[in-house]
Amino acid sequence: MKKLSVLTLSVSLAFSVAACVSAAQAAPKAKSAETKAAAQQIIPVDRIAAVVNHDVITEIELQQRVHQAAMSLRQQKITLPPMNNLRNQVLDRMILERIIEQKAQASGIRIDDNMMNGAIEQIAQNNGLTVPQLEKKLAQDGVSFRTFKSGIRSELITQRLREREVDDKIQIPESEVDQFIKDQLGPEKRIQYRLARIVIGLPANPTQKDVDEATRQANIALTQASKGADFGQLAARYSRAPEAMEGGVMGWIPAGRLPSFVLDAVKKHKTGDIIPVRTPNSFQIYKILGVRDPGDTASQTVTQTHLRQILMRPTNVTPENVVVTRLNQLKDRLDKGDGDFASLARLHSADPSGTRGGDLGWLYPGDLPPEIEQMLSKLSPGEVSAPVKTPYGWHIFQVLERRNQSGVNERLKQQARDILREQKLDDAMLDWERKLMSEAYIEKRVNKPAE
Repeated sequence: MKKLSVLTLSVSLAFSVAACVSAAQAAPKAKSAETKAAAQQIIPVDRIAAVVNHDVITEIELQQRVHQAAMSLRQQKITLPPMNNLRNQVLDRMILERIIEQKAQASGIRIDDNMMNGAIEQIAQNNGLTVPQLEKKLAQDGVSFRTFKSGIRSELITQRLREREVDDKIQIPESEVDQFIKDQLGPEKRIQYRLARIVIGLPANPTQKDVDEATRQANIALTQASKGADFGQLAARYSRAPEAMEGGVMGWIPAGRLPSFVLDAVKKHKTGDIIPVRTPNSFQIYKILGVRDPGDTASQTVTQTHLRQILMRPTNVTPENVVVTRLNQLKDRLDKGDGDFASLARLHSADPSGTRGGDLGWLYPGDLPPEIEQMLSKLSPGEVSAPVKTPYGWHIFQVLERRNQSGVNERLKQQARDILREQKLDDAMLDWERKLMSEAYIEKRVNKPAE
């Protein structure tokens, strides 16, 4: 393996250095000055930070990830913990990632170049950058592009393995769904709000100066928003929330999913209102973009479509015309009966649904853009669409089947299942990670005392 070959090289270098030192000690004193000069030019050998089963994590790899973590914390204005604590936390995360990579490899999960390039391109676009600009920005922050790509690959592998070993095994009994709807998704809780927000956070253990500065920024943003300034522009300028670069828009959220302090604030207001909210750790400003009650369509019967897809994203390495050509080739194979859609989705799709054979489940009217729904309505069950472009990339879809359902009751049940699944997923993930760690051979060498 690559890591072991690096280790072998390091050992060889170590023996070479030792041989040079022995020879120097035996040489005449006249060469001592020359020997000292040569010794000063010796480059330290990379050490092993941890052994994980049959693999190793090197000190250089650890240093790069610690630097990346420190840069991320500083950018979030989070006070750095003591360096030993940070190193230990980063090393623990790297050990878990390495175990997951090994498990994924044994399970046949792989992330090909197309998936990697698509993910990196999407990250760059989300930050308003091209891939070369992203690489340059990382270099300015002292993060190598190789380290960055390694982290993205680990995230994608973890996501796919987790979906297979954790997500798909979570069971939600119907009795639990019904009780949840009764308790949490009544008429008041099912109302949906389309919100945008600005979040101005405070660091851990903030000083009075930190609070004063955050208050000043929040007051400026609130004043400008109240006077009708572009809320999206204000969010991009002031907000520290994940959706800041999307204009602060959070999308449609059922009342039952909103934190109680947010729901208490927004339910007293109407569309267009600007609402300031103070939390212990932040100043938040919400704008209500819309309010709707899906219960208004309770008596309607809707047609659901069971759908699956293969998604590919154009990148600098794989331009748009190449992506379209590949998707057309896959469609031709499927039309001729040469291949199975689910298998091809697992191999080629850049969407997380690829691990499920591209299965998107049962979709309601309105879940997809109108032009996509119109195109799909013309397909018969089993038929595969031509390549279609969306903001996420290029897709081919296959309609599996259709059915008529009572819209709201099933929608409420699906919302309940999604919420219950999210609640159970955190505990299931922790249990899964603990199990993986307990079954692996791990030897940390970072803080071992010198022998």
